[in-house]
Amino acid sequence: MRACTTIELMRHGETIAGSCFLGSTDAPLSDLGWQQVQSVINNKKYNRIISSPLKRCANFAQQFAKEKDLPLTFENNLREIHFGDWEAKTTKELWNTQQDKLKAYWDDPVSYTPPNAETFSDFQLRVNSAFTKITKKYKDERILLVVHGGVIRQIVSFVLSIPFTKAQQIHIDHGGLTRVECYEKNMSLGFVNLKAEKI
Repeated sequence: MRACTTIELMRHGETIAGSCFLGSTDAPLSDLGWQQVQSVINNKKYNRIISSPLKRCANFAQQFAKEKDLPLTFENNLREIHFGDWEAKTTKELWNTQQDKLKAYWDDPVSYTPPNAETFSDFQLRVNSAFTKITKKYKDERILLVVHGGVIRQIVSFVLSIPFTKAQQIHIDHGGLTRVECYEKNMSLGFVNLKAEKI
């Protein structure tokens, strides 16, 4: 039987910041957010947990690692993309003040960078690098990555060798799980956005 490293990517739950451009803004989970992540993950078994250091991922990862007595590592390169001047702003706010820029971003998020934001190429490079490092370092293990929607979509695009704009069409729920199976010479997508019943 071929050795397989199984990596499950879980998007953090809803945060107290609500619906906004939430990249580097360090908002913790809401009560509903805690329910979303706990309900989908409770009965699963892992060898280790790797998490974004942002609170909306890290707080749950710490609690789950303690409950299950699992090693926990924080990976800075698995942070969400930084939205610059748009951080913590809603689309409604931006539509009223920066309509042309917002349209440009929606039309081509790969090429258009919001004011003072991280470029997509930098985000892509750091996420791909971190994910590749994990697949090489932890052979034949089951790993939980507690991360962000944008990070999950980028990893999906990397695994399937598709443009990020295609992966962006995949809906990733708060608390949704996506599985990647890594073999010595290839990777495959097990499932995308597995979630618990509606809370």
